[in-house]
Amino acid sequence: MGMDLATLAARVATETRIPVTGRDIERILVALLSAEDVWRIAELARIPLLALCAGLRALADAGWVSWESWLVRLTDAGAQACTQLGLSPAPALDCPRCGGRGIELGLLNQLSAAFHELAADRPDAAQEFDQGHVTEETTISRVAEMWRHGDLAGKDLLVVGDDDLVSVAAALTRLPRRVAVLDVDPRITSFIGKVAKRESLRIEILSHDLRAPLPRSLARAFDTFACDPTESLEGFLLFAGRGLASLRGPGSAGYLGLTHAEASLAKWRAIQERLVAWGAAITDLRDAFHAYVNWPYVETMRGWEHLPVRRVPGRLEPWYRSALLRIELVTEATVDLGPVEGNIFLDDEAATT
Repeated sequence: MGMDLATLAARVATETRIPVTGRDIERILVALLSAEDVWRIAELARIPLLALCAGLRALADAGWVSWESWLVRLTDAGAQACTQLGLSPAPALDCPRCGGRGIELGLLNQLSAAFHELAADRPDAAQEFDQGHVTEETTISRVAEMWRHGDLAGKDLLVVGDDDLVSVAAALTRLPRRVAVLDVDPRITSFIGKVAKRESLRIEILSHDLRAPLPRSLARAFDTFACDPTESLEGFLLFAGRGLASLRGPGSAGYLGLTHAEASLAKWRAIQERLVAWGAAITDLRDAFHAYVNWPYVETMRGWEHLPVRRVPGRLEPWYRSALLRIELVTEATVDLGPVEGNIFLDDEAATT
């Protein structure tokens, strides 16, 4: 049976050009033991969506999986294979109070209510910029995590790309000494500007395309940066590199999001290696910390045509999640990224562009 999984994994890897192992096929089977809805399966499998789709096709060809309407199910042969492999459904062990984030937001209830109201009229996610914003609760939790680590109060914060409105939530706390935001989308910069003016929030707003190096005035000028990068390897490292270039030096910190839905563990390792080479240590990793509001362009994203069954998920039916990574500079940042040209949103694993 182990050989069968390896054979299936090799087929998927060849078909998708995504590194896939027999363990990844096991993850798909466990997800199938736990759910029948394709989006819930995608959430539970924790592998790139394009690899999941190819894996489901391979399992169907093996007679282990079938689908109809909106449901994907194990066949009797598939269920028997899972039994022989010793697999069981994924247990539901996340804390119901905090959603598995490990943060009690009681102290921030007033802030949370105000932020929800301010974010109600935010611009929709735009496919042009590979946007997909997190829930308001997630943004507040991210800011709370910065506060807990001493990276917010009395600090200078740069938000690199801000459809999540982290700059607004951070400024609402009145804790940072300085909040600045970089974004190329004029809808986002305009919205943040209007909110900041109405609420008397001190937020510096700069229109900037990250394919160009940071303005000199922002280099080595901040204690903390936050970003939710695009998931291509080049794009992720571009966001992270620009963020690290903004930090003052050792002890400065960065907060990033990284998915499984568009990043294999091989990509995770490549990212980790580059972050360390640039002078940072990964101090915290909270998986599935970020929950995303489903974007309006699901039916035109790259992964849609690969799904075995197609159902548009509800706006607040989160299947796309990402880990929260906190990094801290141990040495001076040694980022050597110059200008970048072309499409930074696409690689073999990208599914939402």
